[in-house]
Amino acid sequence: MIEKLSRIQEYIFAQKQVSLKDLMDVFDLSESTVRRYINKLEEQDLIRKEYGYVVANTNDNLVNIKARIDYLSSEKQKISQLASHYIHDGDTIFVDSGTTHMHLTQWLKDKKDVTVVTNNLLFAIKAVDEDLPCEVILMHGSVNKKTISVSGDASIRLLDEFYFDACFITVSGISLTNGCSNRTSPEAQIKRKILSRSKLKVLMADNSKFDLVFPFSFGKINDFDVILTNEKPSLEYLEEVKAGKTRIVWE
Repeated sequence: MIEKLSRIQEYIFAQKQVSLKDLMDVFDLSESTVRRYINKLEEQDLIRKEYGYVVANTNDNLVNIKARIDYLSSEKQKISQLASHYIHDGDTIFVDSGTTHMHLTQWLKDKKDVTVVTNNLLFAIKAVDEDLPCEVILMHGSVNKKTISVSGDASIRLLDEFYFDACFITVSGISLTNGCSNRTSPEAQIKRKILSRSKLKVLMADNSKFDLVFPFSFGKINDFDVILTNEKPSLEYLEEVKAGKTRIVWE
């Protein structure tokens, strides 16, 4: 009960606003059970109900980011470890704004002569804090207070100066019909540009991202060479990539 309640709280804080149906689908719970959990969180003043949605009670962006980093932490660690197999000594790579990348630093410690370009401020800070043996280039641009990352026209122009051996892109939602999508247009533009400037294209998506659609599309499933996730996806996704070059890796 307590563990499930904690995971639901983490999910709400990570998403900021969710519907009752979202919670039912993600946690495979009945409506009545979800309502009981929501009532307990509301009693603790952790969330509030607004127009059919459940909203996290925080205006602190860093608190919200921490909740997103902690949400599905073990799954993100697994995906980051898988990603490390596609990073080689001497590579120049791009790491985007997703919280999954906060778990990637531990797997970069044994890499040599790697250059990491990123728009992820928290990743850059963590890389410095952990004294990673790689060069980190932090992009400039407009700061998104919610994702603690940079984007915008200045960022797009800077990317024309690079060609990456590999890019590691995260996603808000991935679906068979709508491909890869993101919550905000500036973030989607960055991801779209990165795909055009990279040799190896790697998508990192934990199981909670599948079958979700958000307003801003940045690519199709088969635009990626590799999709890394934490568990075997449904047969439909495996069939989707079967005829193309894309591989889905979960172990």
